[in-house]
Amino acid sequence: MLNRRLLPHALWLVAAIGAYAVGSLRDGRPGSGQTRSAPDVVTVPAAPAGPGLARAAAKGTPAGKEDAASPAAGAARALLTEAQIEATAREAFNDPNPLKRQLAFARLLEGLTPENAEQIRAQMRGGRASGDQWQLFQYAWGAADGPGALAAAAKIENADRRNGALAQALTGWASADPQQAIAWLGQIENKEERTRLQGNLVGGLADHDIGFATRYVLDLAAAGDGNAAAYMNTVASEQLRKEGAVASAQWAESLPDGDAKTSALERVANSYVDTDPAAAAAWATQFATVEYGARIIDEVGEEYAERDPGAAVQWLLGLPEGRAREAGMHGALGEWARRDPTAASQFLIDLPASPLKDQAVSGFVRRVAWEEPESAIAWARTIAQESTRNEAMTRAAQAWFIRDREAATQWLPNSGLSPEAQKRVLETKRDGRRGRG
Repeated sequence: MLNRRLLPHALWLVAAIGAYAVGSLRDGRPGSGQTRSAPDVVTVPAAPAGPGLARAAAKGTPAGKEDAASPAAGAARALLTEAQIEATAREAFNDPNPLKRQLAFARLLEGLTPENAEQIRAQMRGGRASGDQWQLFQYAWGAADGPGALAAAAKIENADRRNGALAQALTGWASADPQQAIAWLGQIENKEERTRLQGNLVGGLADHDIGFATRYVLDLAAAGDGNAAAYMNTVASEQLRKEGAVASAQWAESLPDGDAKTSALERVANSYVDTDPAAAAAWATQFATVEYGARIIDEVGEEYAERDPGAAVQWLLGLPEGRAREAGMHGALGEWARRDPTAASQFLIDLPASPLKDQAVSGFVRRVAWEEPESAIAWARTIAQESTRNEAMTRAAQAWFIRDREAATQWLPNSGLSPEAQKRVLETKRDGRRGRG
């Protein structure tokens, strides 16, 4: 299923593919097949900034109108007639060429208006549109006519489809008319329903404007909304897409301290280390001594070790002592054990006894327990800190129980684990989850 956060970007991609296909088909380029012009229904910009309706609204232009300064300024936007909708839909859902189908579907969405949305929906039903296409359609309809799209979605009998349509339509509406979308959500009396849709609203606000979305989520956090951190993660993802890791790091640092800021920093760290692990580590060093830094150092340490475990642990060894460095080493050794358990175990042998080593061994055990549970248990016994040792041993025993239930069960009474820990092991399910006791 297409992720909700990818919807506006998928619309951009569909339009971009459509624009490229038009040029290829009209130019008769090699590999494009027979040269054939598409129905003259709507002009697709060569380099769109996003779906037409949402793009116009983001610039303060009424939905369905192009801003005079936009790349498509002056371009003719012919309204789709009923016959053109039918012809375009046939191509979108039946043409054997997948590129032509994408192009035709892009034309349907670019030509969607409050007046023809129902007809396009009927054609999509007849053409058996995919789930991804339905999500794109609901987003586009919401951007063009939020109230109409939501009213139509509310009439869908299937609960899952109804909820999905409401969510995507609200995201689209928030991207085009944030104040009205916020007001609509605020009128929902059912708290559970309002909470379920809040994340979709934030996604649309982030599509509209990062600053607006950031302020909105911070207001939620100040009001005590427990989901504010998750919403800020959504905003951070869009900020990263638009501005990249370096600018997003500066944006996240500027947020007021709290769970929302930590969530944003963690999301940025994950993306930053993907693009430049060394630079991400240098940036993350500043958080090694702050209260919320453990999550950020852990994120960078684990992802850095996935690419270069030697460099990752050397960076971590150079950090100030404390919980953040220990969390990072825990994650890094887990990744190193996955890549090269022999090298990781040699590093552990050479590492002096300390709370840092305890966390490193715990991370190592977490990874190797599923391949070599007995070896993992032996390593877990070397942990000096009692609670960390018991947790690591329990985790390794659970993995052993899944691999060899009889052997693990015979070992448990003499394992040294507490009765409660032994019960946790015996309640472990095959997929690694603890059963209900």
